[in-house]
Amino acid sequence: MNNATSIVRDSIPRIRQIVPHMQDQLIGLRSSNTFESARILYGKTVDRLSIWGQGRRTASRVGDRDRYWSSTRDVLDEAMRLGFVEPQPLPSARRYVDSHRSRMLTLTKLGHQAADEAETNVPAFYDRLASSLYTKHPYFCEFIDSLRIKPIHCPEVSEGDVEQAGRSRFRTQYWVEYAEPRLQLSATDSNSNALIYRALVSVIRKRFGNSRRRAPTNKQMAEALNDAYIEAALKTRNLSSGPTDLKNMKTWGSQLMLLDQSRYVPNYEGQNVIWLAIDSTEQVRALLKRKTLKEHEYSLADAVVTTYRDQASNTKTSRLQAPYLPIYQIRAQTAFDHSVTRALVDLVIERLANGSISISNVQVLLHLGTTRQPQSEPVYRRGGKRRYEITIQSTS
Repeated sequence: MNNATSIVRDSIPRIRQIVPHMQDQLIGLRSSNTFESARILYGKTVDRLSIWGQGRRTASRVGDRDRYWSSTRDVLDEAMRLGFVEPQPLPSARRYVDSHRSRMLTLTKLGHQAADEAETNVPAFYDRLASSLYTKHPYFCEFIDSLRIKPIHCPEVSEGDVEQAGRSRFRTQYWVEYAEPRLQLSATDSNSNALIYRALVSVIRKRFGNSRRRAPTNKQMAEALNDAYIEAALKTRNLSSGPTDLKNMKTWGSQLMLLDQSRYVPNYEGQNVIWLAIDSTEQVRALLKRKTLKEHEYSLADAVVTTYRDQASNTKTSRLQAPYLPIYQIRAQTAFDHSVTRALVDLVIERLANGSISISNVQVLLHLGTTRQPQSEPVYRRGGKRRYEITIQSTS
């Protein structure tokens, strides 16, 4: 959609849990259709997500009477933008909340259809919401279309990396050279060095100022460098969005199972890789067709076994014929290589382990093991049990 000369403008709302909040609000507006009822419902959704471990309920600084008013406004404003709710004025500041509490909100015809799907046909609701976000948000459209071409690679550094660089007195050019190969740029990107340098200088100056009386901590510097690398990754792909937009759009895409990301794809160390996980044969671009277990379970089952054997042959920490390997590493490589979500690979691993999928002369076993799970990787929990390691043995 975008090119080197076009300028696209968009605003990405900071709605991290867009799927459950949009789902609950549309269903709720069929019966209780005031701003106040929507605000109360928003709080109930937050509580449910907190119980499920998908969010947290923070202390309100404005009191229970006005709690979540701005977050509710953001969800309703987005629902209006997507065509689900008839346009209505919404409170622009807390002092206007009282005058909006009893204001009526009305679902559009499209909104009624979406609400019905949200309650009775969740996969169809996911598809509708994904397509609506794609068509109404130019930044999201750009992002998805860029991933259709190839994954996006965002270099990352840790606090330890920053500490080591500081001891060695490395300067800005060191961080440019660190990032350049990890951005996976083509040979034609001749200005990438200057682009990365500008991103680093811009972010660090905005974050810490030109003359720093007090040196930033290693954590602060690592966060600044990583944001600069995200900005550089976006610029090298001619994307108009910024780092904060990308973080929100990644969350949307992950919730809608359109894309996934991992820091543990083999051969891509020191970077977060983002890839598309939709059916690439879909002809209608705005119809973002998710890959399903029914269509891909057997090909992915073979892929899990192949990935395990590849990684087992390269392991240097075990002499076992079927070594204990971290599930998250097998999952990340399989998902990336086959352009699916890690959650879909988890489903396949579960079915291999419980015998629902059978591969001749192969036995898949899951173990607690001693692997330390990275915080960025979801723990395997299929069947209600945590498992960290996998072995795949030949039974012939």
